[in-house]
Amino acid sequence: MRMKLYFTLENEKMPIDYRRSIISFIKLSLSEYSENEFKKYYNQKDNIIKPYAFSIFFRQPQINGQEIILEDKRFEMNMTIENYETAITIYNAFNHQKNKKFLINQNSWILQNIVLIPEKEIKDNKIVIKFQAPLCVRKREENKDYYYSFEDEKFEETLKMNVKEQLKITTIPVELVDSLKIIPIKAKKVIIKFYEKKIECSTGIFALEGDIELLSYLYKAGIGSKHSVGFGMFQIV
Repeated sequence: MRMKLYFTLENEKMPIDYRRSIISFIKLSLSEYSENEFKKYYNQKDNIIKPYAFSIFFRQPQINGQEIILEDKRFEMNMTIENYETAITIYNAFNHQKNKKFLINQNSWILQNIVLIPEKEIKDNKIVIKFQAPLCVRKREENKDYYYSFEDEKFEETLKMNVKEQLKITTIPVELVDSLKIIPIKAKKVIIKFYEKKIECSTGIFALEGDIELLSYLYKAGIGSKHSVGFGMFQIV
């Protein structure tokens, strides 16, 4: 299921690390709607793999220090959820938050509307994609994180490791990941601030080649490390 959420803001300012606020909103929505569903995906002990991804769209954003100045008092959130039962739960949880004020640093927002977006069916083993949220590729080694953009020689190898980790909550054979290819077409390296860290990521247009079942899952769940916290969502172009 894919959906688009429309928000209005009290003023035109958003923190540059806005993903933290979006994550808080998702957690609040789930916890108020269903404590059991909240605990299914969030607890303080485990890093739970989630079958969804989201991206945020701002109109004409301008960076000013630690703030993003927007063209107007609106923004949109796109979300894709692979698991149907989870999708229904999250949709209902968001629906219960409509017209309620959600406070963030020196601002607040109100969810005005939710619209379901048709999914595209993948029929070929090669698709051209455009990232709606930057692709995060991460390798953890000796309690330290290393991030790679498409410019790095370790990029594709590490991405495959990240995807194999994602598949632990599915029945898709991890061996399918070995033949996965990602090819930059019109790509760009970006640096994203996330929880006081600066993360090297990739965005733009790429080609993805691989098994149709695997491509369909990544389209619906997001791809890469941190795909459930504002990274790795893409559309098919």
